Formats: sequence, structure tokens, C-alpha cells
Amino acid sequence: MRKTVKRILTAALAAAMLFAASGCGAKDAGTGGIPVSTGGRDIEKGFAADRVFSLNSNSNFSLNPSVATNHSNQLICSLVYENLVEVDNNFEVIPGAGLITDWSVSEDGKTWTLTYDTTHVFHDGSPVTGNDMRMSIEYCIHSDRFTGRFASVKGVSWTETQLIIELGIPNKQFIKLLNIPVVKVGTNGDPHPLGSGPYMYNEAGTELLAFNGHNGYDHLPVDVIYLKEYFTAEDIIAAFEDSYIDVIVNDPSSYTNLGYASSNETRTFATTNMHYIAFNEESATCRYNNIRAALQYAFDREYLADQMLHGNGVASAVPMYPTCAAYPAELADSLSFDLEKCKTILQNFGLKDSDGDGRFDSMTGAGELTFTMILCSDSSAKAGMARKFAQDMNSIGITVKIYELSWDDYLQALEDGELEISENRYIVYDMYYAEVKLRNDFDMTELLQVRDEDNENTNINYTRSHDPSYETYINNYLAAADAGRATAYYAFCYYLSNNATIIPLGFEKQQIITHRGVIKGVDANAGNPLYNFENWEIDLT
Repeated sequence: MRKTVKRILTAALAAAMLFAASGCGAKDAGTGGIPVSTGGRDIEKGFAADRVFSLNSNSNFSLNPSVATNHSNQLICSLVYENLVEVDNNFEVIPGAGLITDWSVSEDGKTWTLTYDTTHVFHDGSPVTGNDMRMSIEYCIHSDRFTGRFASVKGVSWTETQLIIELGIPNKQFIKLLNIPVVKVGTNGDPHPLGSGPYMYNEAGTELLAFNGHNGYDHLPVDVIYLKEYFTAEDIIAAFEDSYIDVIVNDPSSYTNLGYASSNETRTFATTNMHYIAFNEESATCRYNNIRAALQYAFDREYLADQMLHGNGVASAVPMYPTCAAYPAELADSLSFDLEKCKTILQNFGLKDSDGDGRFDSMTGAGELTFTMILCSDSSAKAGMARKFAQDMNSIGITVKIYELSWDDYLQALEDGELEISENRYIVYDMYYAEVKLRNDFDMTELLQVRDEDNENTNINYTRSHDPSYETYINNYLAAADAGRATAYYAFCYYLSNNATIIPLGFEKQQIITHRGVIKGVDANAGNPLYNFENWEIDLT
């Protein structure tokens, strides 16, 4: 019988919170996972059609920075609004960037005191105050774009120079979560809320004009940025290739991936979009942590990063981007692709080939051992990785059946814990392939916290795991000071690798694409692809 579920609103809300936009929900080229920048390189000049600098916009989506989810509109917002802090490609706060100039955290990790720059003003000339910052955090708390990021915030107060943020759960990395836009109190409901960024809208909302009240005004590369509107992928590509728009952010692993000519200039930047395998611990086979742990060695993560993500990814056997300071490189390396190790662990657990046909017996001894995996059909990268896994497992005598589902059917299967394979016939699947946009502190709570009625709106743990130890390890990591953070994170990853409720595969990179030789000085990051725009050099001649 099919299980009764509360669906689909709950599932959709949880999915909207963290599943990224690559096919089912949501990329690092370069040596050692370090993002590549070609800014400043001497290269042949590209073609500039209209001799003006333009960005695409989309009136079908919001230009309110608290809720904007469209890539084009987010680019525009990054020039109109300032963030509290800026975070680099190692997911550390960039000193001196953003409105916050200094910060400290209490010993217990629950009280943050942030000093802000009092010289910033909004586009109407009024000062940016602590109250504006307080309310901007409040706007983001209630925004789907930032759902869950501030779940631990109990209250925010302010003085003439400081913000004080009280948390319910210790987090000594909370500052990394504050790369959020600030808008003026009382304007958040407007189509174009007031910001304090380097550019402001003209009256018609068709142009961005350099704001002479911004501290970086004297260094801005252009006085006017024109806003164009192209809606379809074909029109956006054509407009960019003809130089009627000048900057594009692209997700090369997504079904929204736009194919641009190789003659353009592409820089990649790190993201927290993690691919992972999660197990259904109610399945007859994958309820055993020995089996789950063995399968950590059966996924060729480098194949995902290099082949399926076309170099726009970085392999990682732990749920943290490899360039981060706390990344446990030795442990991650020990979990690398190794089919023989996988086979040996399964044999040591007691799995056998009783008839000598080269195939493992099922757990019951009746028939062959078979794993079932579900994934969303919209992502060629995930499908290709799943097929590679199936081929590799077949080579050691194990069958993997893959079910590629529509997004709605995939969500329903996750919620149910079982899959309808024919009319009124259901199976409990063993594992699912998913993608999640983690936060900048790589908090895994929503993926591993025991799911109950109090947290299911923000919890995307569909593993049916009932292990409360994960939450303890995660909280210890978040509460750790700088000196002990790597040790605390190692302890969490070691426990995760032994129990293997999920298997991390790697992280995506995204791309910022410009015309060859037109723009120098690009320093993109996931939170702000146009970061440091005042230091760009733009040549449209």
C-alpha cells in the first residue's frame, strides 16, 4: 500500500529552499579546484555592437533583492544594493567589503556584535542605519530566496554604530551568512526598493545611473548601464553574441544552460551547489551502514567533475568545498573511487556469490543483489553520473536499476520513500541522486537532522535516518572557534563516512561570460558575480 503523506506543499517548500536549479532543483575548472580568472589578460579584442554597456533584465521576475531568483535580475540587484558582507571563493568573509567593517562573537557563539560603516547613504540621500540593516535581515528571514539561512536568529537590535544579533544555537561562522542585500526600511514592498549600491535606477527603470553618493563613485567604469529585456534562451544568446548585452551568468550543469561561443571570455567561480547520493534507510539493503559505507568508493567523483560537468565542477568526498580552510583533505582522499575496496567491504560484510556466476547474491539469498536509484530526468549530468555508477557496479557483479523521474514524481517519491513502477505496484527504492545549495558555513542540518512535524517544512532529509548524533556533530562544528574548527569538522566527516547516510560527490562551478577583451578585473563569487565592479576596466570602443 502507498504511504499516506502530507505532500506536496511541504515537499515543494523544502525543495525550493535548498535544491538548486540544476535540472532538479538547481562548477570549478582549473588546477586544484581554484577558480580561474582571465581578467587582465592580454587577448584579442572582441566585438562591441552598440558601444554601450548593457545587462539583461526580466520583468516576469522580481527586482526586489530579498526575493529575486532570476540570474539576470540578481546581477542588476548586485549593482543597486550593497551586501552586509562579501564572501570570497574560499567562502570566507572579505575584509573591508560590504557595510560591516568589524565583528566579534561571544564565547558561547550566540551573540554577534557587528560594527557598520556610517558613511553610506541610500539613493535618496538618507543614511543607511542599523535599523535598515535589521529590517533587511528580517526581510530575508521571511524570503524564499534565503529560506532557512536565519532559522537560528532570535533577535536583532541596533545602535548608531552597531548591530547585535542573538542566535538560539551557537554558530561562530554566522558572519558568513550575512552576504545579503540591504534596502531602506519601508521600501521593501516597492518594485524597486531603495538601495545604497554604486548604481541607481532612472525614473523609468530602464537604466542604471552611477550614484554620486557612493564611496566608490570616482572609480566606476561606466556612467550608465542600459537594461535590455530578452526572455527566451535563444534571444538571450543572440543578444549576447551580437553584443547587445555584455555580461551573462551561466549554470553549465543546468537544463537552463545557455550555449555560448568559445570565442567569448569565461571565468568560473565556486558555488555551494553540492551533488550527493542519499540512501533510503528503510530499504531492505541500504538500512545497513556497512553497505552504505562500501558504496562511498563506487562513485567516480572526478568523472562527474570533468566529464559530466565539463570541467565546471570539483570532486569532493566530504560536504565542503575543497578550498575551504577546514576541508579534511586526507580523509577526503581516503574515500576516493576504488571499486575493489567497495567489493572487499561488501564481501567482508558477508555478501556472497554462492553459485559462482560473478554476481553478488541478494541479502535474502534469493536472486541477485540489485540497487534501485531515483533521480530527476531534467539533468543530463546527474543521469550520466548515475549510468557510470551502474556500469561500474555491474563490473563487480552488482546490478543498479535507475529510474529517471519528472520533478513532481521525484519529489513525491522522496516524500513517500517508495516509487510507483506500475499501476498500484510500489517499491522501496534504495537511494536517490540529489543536489543541494548549502549555506556558506556548510551547515548540513537540514540534510541530516531527524525529520519530525516541527521541522519538515525546512528539512530535506528524506533518508528516513533516525540518528541524532549527526546534529550533535554539526552543532559542535558550528560552535567551534577558529582554532578548533578543522578538528570539529573532521570529527563530523569521519562519523558521516562511517555511517554514510549520504555520499557527497562534488560541487558545481558557475560561469560569468563576457566578450573577449572587453572587460578586465572580474573577481566573481557566488554571492556577488559583479563583486568589486568599481575596479573593472570596460573598453567598448
